[in-house]
Amino acid sequence: MKTTNREFEVVYTARELEEKVEEMKSWGYNKNEIHVLANNADVLNSVESQEGVHTHEIETITDKFKSMFTGKDAVREELTKLDLSQSEIDEFHDILDNDGIILYTDYRNDKRTF
Repeated sequence: MKTTNREFEVVYTARELEEKVEEMKSWGYNKNEIHVLANNADVLNSVESQEGVHTHEIETITDKFKSMFTGKDAVREELTKLDLSQSEIDEFHDILDNDGIILYTDYRNDKRTF
């Protein structure tokens, strides 16, 4: 299993997303260090009020056409770029397919208290 130094969180609503962004900021992350992956553009638009948070829409119309013509799954390709294990890719793919929203950072904040 690959290990990354990223922090991952999962939410399912726009409200939970906004609350989680605020919580992650309280852990010491800056807005520009937080990335959001979602299939739903409306959800991503709701977090744009959190200026500086990086949003990534998964399976745009372009991605769907690309998948149709190449036979490759655009969502899996995007998750692969995060250097995740195959089981993590499968898990996150399922979360996104079920309208989940994934937040991640490029590093784990070691100063965070649990």
